[in-house]
Amino acid sequence: MGTIKTFLLGAGTAYAIYFLTKKRADGTSILDDLLDNPAFFMNKAKEYAIDEAIRTVKEKII
Repeated sequence: MGTIKTFLLGAGTAYAIYFLTKKRADGTSILDDLLDNPAFFMNKAKEYAIDEAIRTVKEKII
Protein backbone atom coordinates (compact mmCIF):
# COMPACT_ATOMS: atom_id res chain seq x y z
CA MET A 1 0.00 0.00 0.00
CA GLY A 2 2.87 2.37 0.78
CA THR A 3 4.35 1.85 -2.67
CA ILE A 4 1.10 2.81 -4.37
CA LYS A 5 0.80 5.97 -2.26
CA THR A 6 4.39 6.92 -3.07
CA PHE A 7 3.81 6.33 -6.78
CA LEU A 8 0.63 8.44 -6.81
CA LEU A 9 2.28 11.24 -4.85
CA GLY A 10 5.23 11.26 -7.25
CA ALA A 11 2.99 11.22 -10.32
CA GLY A 12 0.89 14.08 -8.93
CA THR A 13 3.98 16.13 -8.14
CA ALA A 14 5.45 15.52 -11.59
CA TYR A 15 2.19 16.58 -13.28
CA ALA A 16 1.96 19.72 -11.13
CA ILE A 17 5.51 20.73 -12.07
CA TYR A 18 4.76 20.03 -15.73
CA PHE A 19 1.56 22.11 -15.57
CA LEU A 20 3.23 25.05 -13.81
CA THR A 21 6.18 25.17 -16.22
CA LYS A 22 4.30 24.51 -19.48
CA LYS A 23 4.75 27.45 -21.85
CA ARG A 24 1.69 29.19 -23.28
CA ALA A 25 1.38 30.75 -26.72
CA ASP A 26 3.01 33.98 -25.52
CA GLY A 27 6.07 32.09 -24.21
CA THR A 28 5.37 32.49 -20.50
CA SER A 29 4.23 29.97 -17.92
CA ILE A 30 2.15 30.08 -14.76
CA LEU A 31 5.34 29.85 -12.74
CA ASP A 32 6.70 32.93 -14.53
CA ASP A 33 3.55 34.83 -13.54
CA LEU A 34 3.91 33.73 -9.91
CA LEU A 35 7.57 34.73 -9.75
CA ASP A 36 7.07 38.09 -11.48
CA ASN A 37 4.39 39.35 -9.12
CA PRO A 38 4.20 37.29 -5.90
CA ALA A 39 2.55 40.04 -3.82
CA PHE A 40 -0.51 40.10 -6.10
CA PHE A 41 -1.08 36.36 -5.73
CA MET A 42 -0.46 36.43 -1.99
CA ASN A 43 -3.08 39.16 -1.57
CA LYS A 44 -5.56 37.16 -3.68
CA ALA A 45 -4.90 34.08 -1.54
CA LYS A 46 -5.38 36.06 1.69
CA GLU A 47 -8.67 37.53 0.45
CA TYR A 48 -9.88 34.06 -0.55
CA ALA A 49 -8.91 32.60 2.83
CA ILE A 50 -10.68 35.39 4.70
CA ASP A 51 -13.82 35.02 2.56
CA GLU A 52 -13.85 31.24 3.14
CA ALA A 53 -13.36 31.70 6.89
CA ILE A 54 -16.24 34.17 7.06
CA ARG A 55 -18.46 31.86 5.00
CA THR A 56 -17.64 28.90 7.24
CA VAL A 57 -18.38 30.85 10.43
CA LYS A 58 -21.68 32.10 9.01
CA GLU A 59 -22.69 28.53 8.11
CA LYS A 60 -21.92 27.34 11.63
CA ILE A 61 -23.87 30.19 13.21
CA ILE A 62 -26.96 29.66 11.11
